[in-house]
Amino acid sequence: MTNLHVIGITCIFMVLDIITGFIKAWKDNDVQSKALRAGLFHKASFLLVIVLAQSVELAADEIPQIQLDVPIVGAICAYIILTEVVSVLENLKSMNPAIGGIMNKFPAHPADEPADEPADEHNETT
Repeated sequence: MTNLHVIGITCIFMVLDIITGFIKAWKDNDVQSKALRAGLFHKASFLLVIVLAQSVELAADEIPQIQLDVPIVGAICAYIILTEVVSVLENLKSMNPAIGGIMNKFPAHPADEPADEPADEHNETT
């Protein structure tokens, strides 16, 4: 499969995340241009990383001094796809709590974990 196909498939997952995120916000009556803009910048950064990786692979193909035997576009796209799958499932869980059973099979995102509370200065032992 060529990089173009892999990049196209990755973009499909990114669009699915945008669509499910918008539907989730609409369901929650929480559509905000600020959140949408932040999400689109997030997706743009993913696209720019893909462009950078593709450029490096093209440079390695054309410049003999650059030796690259790792398919970095494929690896980056795989990471992005996995990230988007989790995000889409989170959005779907918010829209339909019955999907929560599926989500419990995935480890929690570190940002979703409760933060450790700072130690009380008066109870510290030295």
